Amino acid sequence: MTGSMSSDYFQDSCKDDTNFFMETFVDLTGLCPPGDGIQSLAYENETYSTPELNEAYAVARETYRTNVSALMCSKGHAGIYSIQYVQYRVLGNIVPHKSDQNDGLVEFQSCAAGISESKFGNTYRDRFYATELNHGDAAFRHGDSLVNEAKMPVKWFECLL
Repeated sequence: MTGSMSSDYFQDSCKDDTNFFMETFVDLTGLCPPGDGIQSLAYENETYSTPELNEAYAVARETYRTNVSALMCSKGHAGIYSIQYVQYRVLGNIVPHKSDQNDGLVEFQSCAAGISESKFGNTYRDRFYATELNHGDAAFRHGDSLVNEAKMPVKWFECLL
């Protein structure tokens, strides 16, 4: 829970401070001017963050660590083959993430919010699930992989019930 470099990158793109491809993408998708949602995900202690947002992240992380008993975070942005597959592959590679372990939009360490990486396993049977899903897959938009247990978000959720 440190925000997302994607938020900062989208905001830079709205100012024409990135590259033609992303500047066109954010213009065509209505991400400019950046709305409250994108602004509220600015990366902690970076250009677009504020002292208030940094403090909110710290409070949220503590609450999160205390109360979360199951969590799915991704270490890879390839995900399941779907209509969004290419989009997240591009975002995972073009956005200047601070880690290669990201779902295209959010880095693993930000999602984990201070919960020890040692708690995470890589199958849907693990309460703390380190996946290879992209951001859309982790929102249950594309079902499960047929064979890769690191790409089965629906089964993971069913096991929690």
